[in-house]
This record gives sequence, C-alpha cells and structure tokens, in this order.
Amino acid sequence: MGVIDGLSSIDFGHESFPAYEDFLLLPLFAIFFPAVRFFLDRLVFEVVGRRLIYNNGQDIETEERNKKIRKFKESAWKCVYYLSAEILALAVTYDEPWFTNTSYFWIGPGNQRWPHQKMKLKLKALYMYVGGFYAYSIFALIFWETRRSDFGVSMGHHVASTFLIAMSYMFSYEVLQTLDKEKEFPEGPVHYYVFNTLLFCLLVLHIYWWVLIYRMLVKQIQDRGKLSDDVRSDSESDNDHQD
Repeated sequence: MGVIDGLSSIDFGHESFPAYEDFLLLPLFAIFFPAVRFFLDRLVFEVVGRRLIYNNGQDIETEERNKKIRKFKESAWKCVYYLSAEILALAVTYDEPWFTNTSYFWIGPGNQRWPHQKMKLKLKALYMYVGGFYAYSIFALIFWETRRSDFGVSMGHHVASTFLIAMSYMFSYEVLQTLDKEKEFPEGPVHYYVFNTLLFCLLVLHIYWWVLIYRMLVKQIQDRGKLSDDVRSDSESDNDHQD
C-alpha cells in the first residue's frame, strides 16, 4: 500500500515549465523497461509461447520452434508496451481541452500563450515514459532482439523517434524555464526543417512497414491461412541475439 499511497499523493495536475532535470527520469525508464521485459519473458511469454507452439509439451523441441518462440516473445512484449502507452496517453489527454480542440495547442491554460506554456506533471510523465522506451529500444535492438533484414529501418525509426520526443519537449512547443532560445538556438526555418525532416523519415519508414504487412497478408491469403515465415527474415541468423 505504500507505493499506491505515494502515487495517490502526487499532484499529477501540477503545472511547471519543462526543465533539463526532467530528463533524469529517462535513464530510470531505460532500466525499468528491460527489467519488466525480462520478467515477462521468463514468467509469462515463455510459458504461453511454449503452450501455443509446442502443443502443451507433446511436440519435440526443434530450433525452428525455438525461433518461433523468440519471435512470439518479441511480438508479445511490443504488444504489451504499445497497449500500455496507448492507455496511458488516453488517460493523460482525454480530459484536456486540446484533446478535441487543437487551437488549445497554442492557447492556455489560462492566459498562457505558445511558446510560454507550462506542462502538467502527468504529461511530463508520459513524455518520459515514451522517450525512455525508445531510448531503451535502441540498445535492445543491438544487444537483445533477433537481427532481421529491417534492422536498419528499425534503428532509424527508434533514433528519429527519440530525437523528436526530446526536441519537441525542449524546443518546439514548450520552453525550458532556464533556456534563452533567442540567444542559444535559432528559431523559425531551422526548427521547421529539422522537425519535418524527421517526421518525413518516419512516414517513409511506416510506408515500408505497411508494404511488409501487405505482403504478409497477401501471402497468408495465398497460403489459405497457413502460418508462413516472417517476411523480414531474409538476413536472420539462427545464432543472432538469442535470449
């Protein structure tokens, strides 16, 4: 009850300007995610995967089935994270005026105007939660997960997402209380081109993944629902990044 009581005593509606010190939470989340994933892998995903793939232990263990278990655990982990992030994002934003009226992106709360706007603590926590995940994902992609043919695409996505999260927190739509942007960082076109270049990169990467999804769906239809190989597995090695 101590942890629950402690969380309930926090005023998540408290408003303050973004500060460099807020990023101290990123390393904590970068440690939090692999710890949670490790325990879920061992206690939940491994058990469920073996039941589904080994047919309750009646089938003979093979390298091909072990590879499927590793893929299952990676997919299950990403499903858990993205579901939790979506629920958290809705919990943080659904009762905000800008959730349904985008003009409040630039106006309020109160008489505040962009770029001199404070952030609620719960929105800061959401930023750190998502930013910590993508920072962790860069290292997980190198040292933990199976190396696949879309490794470079995934790495580019994680790096671009991390930069967008950090830069939007610091420069774009919020102001660091101790930062004199007029003296230290150029305004206008530089921000415009940097942000839109990163967003365009993400758009291209998402189109690439949608093409893979389309190919997978077509293959499933052609095989009449039979479970087929991962379309990303062209460069996958049996010995790469095993758990």
